[in-house]
Amino acid sequence: MTSGSIHPETRGVRVRPAKPRRSGSGEGKKGSGALRHLWFSPWTGWVGLRYLKSKKNSRFLSFITLMSILGVGLGVTSMIVVLSVMDGFEAELKKRLMSSDLHVLVTPTPETPGFSQGFVPESEVNLAPIGDLLKKEGELVSLWPIVSTEAILRSGKKVAGIVLKGVNEERMKALQAQVTESADSQLLTQRDGAESVRLPGIFVGQELAYEMGLIPGDQVTLISPTEMEGPLGGVPRLKRYVVEGVYHSGLPEQEAHTAFASDSAVRSFLRKAGVVSQWELTVKDFDRAPKIADRIRKEVPKLKVQDWVQLNSHLFASLRLERIAMGVILAFIVIVASFNIVTTLTLMVLEKKREISILKAMGARHGEVGAIFLSEGIFIGGIGIFGGTLLGFVLCTILKRYEFIQLPDIYYDRTLPVTFNAWYYAGVAAAAFVIVIAACLYPSRRAARINPLDGIRFG
Repeated sequence: MTSGSIHPETRGVRVRPAKPRRSGSGEGKKGSGALRHLWFSPWTGWVGLRYLKSKKNSRFLSFITLMSILGVGLGVTSMIVVLSVMDGFEAELKKRLMSSDLHVLVTPTPETPGFSQGFVPESEVNLAPIGDLLKKEGELVSLWPIVSTEAILRSGKKVAGIVLKGVNEERMKALQAQVTESADSQLLTQRDGAESVRLPGIFVGQELAYEMGLIPGDQVTLISPTEMEGPLGGVPRLKRYVVEGVYHSGLPEQEAHTAFASDSAVRSFLRKAGVVSQWELTVKDFDRAPKIADRIRKEVPKLKVQDWVQLNSHLFASLRLERIAMGVILAFIVIVASFNIVTTLTLMVLEKKREISILKAMGARHGEVGAIFLSEGIFIGGIGIFGGTLLGFVLCTILKRYEFIQLPDIYYDRTLPVTFNAWYYAGVAAAAFVIVIAACLYPSRRAARINPLDGIRFG
């Protein structure tokens, strides 16, 4: 090819003559303005696409290009699938918390009048006016006073630490809706001589019943961790209960550690009359619980008010940390694939050295030459990003529809929960695109530095 001939790949490209440049202008810097020229000079993208299609004689270059596309695509797919699954776990956790009755928890503090060992007299704190006001506004569903204490549950040789909650009749009726097994009324009584004495009933969760081998009608013993005075010193407080039913709330942690009984039975067990240890609120709109908690906190500053976000902050913090860590780790797949893009474009610059020199001799600016190879990298990365996003959506759809991956029993769900969050798809695609753009800057600047005389003479 002579210096006056035009390469076939640049035939038909109209390049305007170079204008005289001032020494102080930014255009004089080699490699600057590639992104700007890519937008204002559309022909650079067309030439870059022609260069990308013209690697038929270089199988090695085509192989590296294919690996770059596959690497970017697999990285994007992995990030989308992992983030969608982890977001699904968080959504399922919120759904289970929503199904429970504990959305806002109010507990007394040492500043509360009558406070003693975590209990306050029921007459000292009255949340009924606040509850009635919130119910009239349609914000509140229920407000339950609770008598709660820690205890040891013993059945035969098996023991377990539990939280015993004493609830009123209204709360007990709501609990009946979650009861899956209940005892016959004859099993709730015990013969004491000629008379039949009814034992106080207790409701245990499915997980606790399974661990201790309990069925409705079994008699258990509750042991209080606090001692009472006896003739020979301090002795533990004991009380016999009968398992009245087994409930299923959908929260394994609650089912394994929380038992319910009537408030009178718990007060009798604690030898404390007319006391309350906490109040549990159920709101109508689960997402408005934090705002309702703030409102209650202003009304009763001497009480501690916690919403479901604060009560489960350790769970959501761990999920958030895992999601960030997995996103950063999987982003390295895209970063490694971007090195293949750098290799592809660098070899392309060496292969097209003569053509670059011809374009410069025809008046192409440094930024326009850089934009040609920047567009090549964008085409390579764009194909990988689009394919990876589409593949990630397909995989998430398959995981959600067929549920063929089974999880161990320690998880809340038996299959992988998957959500479709458009922000995750857009965020992953945008992050991958930024990584691809950063990888293309070095080869495009190297192309802009080529001396046209050396390129024509030695290219």
